[in-house]
Amino acid sequence: MPELPEVEAVVNALGGIVRGKRITGVRVLRPQTIQSMSVTRFCRLLRGRVIERVRRRAKFILLDLSDGWTLVVHLRMTGGFVYAESRRPFPPTARVLFLLEGGARLAYTDIRNLGLIRLVRTERLDRWAEWRRLGVEPLSRTFTVRRLEEMLRGSRRAIKAFLLDQTKVVGLGNIYAAEALHRARLSPMRRAESVARSRARVVALYESIRETLREAIAAQSTGPLHLEFVNAQGQSHHPRRAPSPFRVYGREGEPCPVCGAPIRRIKQHGRSTYYCARCQT
Repeated sequence: MPELPEVEAVVNALGGIVRGKRITGVRVLRPQTIQSMSVTRFCRLLRGRVIERVRRRAKFILLDLSDGWTLVVHLRMTGGFVYAESRRPFPPTARVLFLLEGGARLAYTDIRNLGLIRLVRTERLDRWAEWRRLGVEPLSRTFTVRRLEEMLRGSRRAIKAFLLDQTKVVGLGNIYAAEALHRARLSPMRRAESVARSRARVVALYESIRETLREAIAAQSTGPLHLEFVNAQGQSHHPRRAPSPFRVYGREGEPCPVCGAPIRRIKQHGRSTYYCARCQT
């Protein structure tokens, strides 16, 4: 599933090409993708509205439209966008097609059909139960060492599970939780409350979360994984991407970049966790 850096990269790239464009029409190819209203009403409400802003909250992509509406998109595992200047056919994984003024088109694609799209009044986003449960943004000013310490103090879960909880700190998934823990030299099995007992550990975790995400966003900016372009000649391409910045994720058996010990992989709550048993305690 795309995490905060991947979603941020899509938001930045998508905003640069669709901001200010008017939606002239909508075609829903898979009705189940649309939530909270009928397809007919969804298409009718979108038609004629201008995309004024593209932003992110947690792992949600938000397209703020004219007249106080917001299009909410969650990519889940395999969702993405294809932006085309031509009228060549879109891939069979296209689920929703947005026709834009000037002839351009934006398709939402999803191989496994796990993503969701909903249209809501911008002022009513806070009434959405899933929205209200979202935790603090890790790169915001409201995310502080003190706030992290308070959250950690009340949790007996393993620190890896704590970081994956979107009601605590949003945007971290399996990849960047492992990366942040390695940078902070904390074992993924250590209880969250035990981290809170040491100010130094809390500070290390706080700084590692922010540094890990900032580095990942910078790496993603050369080419978001979940956005594809089709030019006027019908040529499809993904933007060039930077090499993987991962220290431990997916590197089982390889030497730790800090101490040289082999990276281990264990299962936690049904998911793979990568860490260095020597560095992370």
